[in-house]
Amino acid sequence: MKVSDAIETIVTSYGDINLVARGLEVDAGELAKATAEPDTAEAIALALLRKYNVTAPVVVIEEVAPEVAPDTTE
Repeated sequence: MKVSDAIETIVTSYGDINLVARGLEVDAGELAKATAEPDTAEAIALALLRKYNVTAPVVVIEEVAPEVAPDTTE
């Protein structure tokens, strides 16, 4: 979901905005770049999206298996 659509969904919701925000998944890259004017409903919605769409940095660990000598016993 686009961040702008998620913000609109939260801002126009009549329910618990925390519950609404918890159920919305947005692109992490777009969320990181998103901005809103301070002290607005959009800023609150954006803060909730950031709270519930936490992304951890991806760490790739490469494991190299040791070379195994061929079995020469028969």
